[in-house]
Amino acid sequence: MAEPEAAAREAERQLAAAAERHRELVAAVAVAGRPDQGRHAAATALARGVQLLAFTLTRAAAAGVPRERLVELTGGDASLVDDALDRGADASVVERLTPGGVDPHEVAQAVASLEASARVGAVVQTIMADVEDASWSPAAADLDDLADRLVDVWRRWRQALGRRDA
Repeated sequence: MAEPEAAAREAERQLAAAAERHRELVAAVAVAGRPDQGRHAAATALARGVQLLAFTLTRAAAAGVPRERLVELTGGDASLVDDALDRGADASVVERLTPGGVDPHEVAQAVASLEASARVGAVVQTIMADVEDASWSPAAADLDDLADRLVDVWRRWRQALGRRDA
């Protein structure tokens, strides 16, 4: 089997699994009368499902899966596929993927928080990749200075948000 064909088949498999996971989440959270904590957990779970669906949809399109097949794999809404490919998991896409009984704005906020957390993680990974680069060997004192600066920035950031317990 040719490499592009294998990549496209794997992307289709992943997209189908993500679409099924989203359908399962929608069914699981479509329960009225949840307490606040349950609504928050439902919104967070849906946010992860929406992100996964948008991510796998984008990957499948990049792997050469035809638009018609993307529509079929995700449940048959061509305009939703087009919007997700154009805008990712933005608020309008989130709203369309959120079932009744769950606040789409809360889901959109959860998506934004997850994406922001991923950006923070990427910064940390970039720092570590640079620090661990074999072609560069910073002194221990320099690394200690970096660690002190990062801790200081992190603490000031937490305090500005009202977090005082660390």
